Amino acid sequence: MKYMNNEKKILISTCTAHYFTHFYELLFPALAIPLVISLEMDLTDVLKLSFLMYLLYGVAALPWGFFADRHGSRKSLVIFFIGTGIGSILTSFSNSQGEFIFTLAIIGFFSSISHPAGLGLISIGMKNRGSALGINGMAGNLGLVSAPFIAGLFNWLVGWEMTFLLIGVLSILGGIVTALMKIDETPIQNKAESSNSGPTNNNHYIKYFLILCAAMTLGGFAYRINSIILPAYLEFNASFLWNFLKGFDLSNLQGAKTMAATLLVSLVYIISTLGQLVAGKLADRYDLRWLYFGFHATSIPFVISMGILDEQLLVISASVYVFFALGMQPIENSLVAKYTPKRWRSTSYGIKFILVFGFSSLAVYVVSWIKNAYNLETVYFLSGTIVFTLALFVLFLIWSSRGTTCKNNE
Repeated sequence: MKYMNNEKKILISTCTAHYFTHFYELLFPALAIPLVISLEMDLTDVLKLSFLMYLLYGVAALPWGFFADRHGSRKSLVIFFIGTGIGSILTSFSNSQGEFIFTLAIIGFFSSISHPAGLGLISIGMKNRGSALGINGMAGNLGLVSAPFIAGLFNWLVGWEMTFLLIGVLSILGGIVTALMKIDETPIQNKAESSNSGPTNNNHYIKYFLILCAAMTLGGFAYRINSIILPAYLEFNASFLWNFLKGFDLSNLQGAKTMAATLLVSLVYIISTLGQLVAGKLADRYDLRWLYFGFHATSIPFVISMGILDEQLLVISASVYVFFALGMQPIENSLVAKYTPKRWRSTSYGIKFILVFGFSSLAVYVVSWIKNAYNLETVYFLSGTIVFTLALFVLFLIWSSRGTTCKNNE
């Protein structure tokens, strides 16, 4: 590790953390059906066990962002790995609803460190911010991609308890490696940020950041809705892969059915990694505001169609939706960096994720209510409405900041 340059160390540590935080985010939803059987509970009641986890995932991001600005991002990331690992190991021994709520809350509390600490470190320590954020975003999406499949496969082979245990051990090992890294956290000067440091511009940037916060909050809610129901939704509405696998001799049929659905979820999220890469490249070349609007606006018809289609067409529609809905993250994170000062960068990302993930934790109750009152398909019509409203906020941001430039490295 001593032969790596500083930027490589930053990318390795932040990308590994981003991978794990999103792995944990989808680990529980991917195991929802096995837990329904194990706990003898309804699906909506099982999903509610994760409310506190998702709430803390967002709410705790702000204090952890403040901690990272004061005590360093590397130290914060070490705490992230160790804390989530302990929480995952404790979850593997949970036997009651109360124990699940508590241990999942531990995972959520420490998972909230990754975004403000990691993104703050990238935004001040990488020369090509957009591309670096794209790579970091791809790492997070790999966590989303691999979590459903690995969880489904491990559940089939060794059960959900050993799945949580093994992931926890790997997380702690990641913390040990990060602790051994020596990372220089001195900010790299950016000409654009220096030239826009006057009092008037700062006042305008506060307004722009507040508009962006409104858009990000709506985007986070739509994102959380999809992430918590997609594994079960595909298990119910896209059974073509399971029908194919039934031709083989599979002893654990229910586990194999869950594995088939989680494999489809993984395939869907693979597409989003391509979106991250494309968006990261575009973010270093074009106006961030119009890119942000374009990605969200394009996703609207595909999220709505998820409530209409089934089987292969449902999977295709879901893949295109996440390409734009998750692919836009390097653009969004670049916008946060453009509209906030360096000295409060991790705190600014903490504000973002307290809105994106804290508010969106209510999605577990919204999904439960809609499922009971209507059906799961209706949830995606709600998501389409949310994303449409988001796009209107982005247009307002573009109009409010007209006459200014908004590009990385400018």
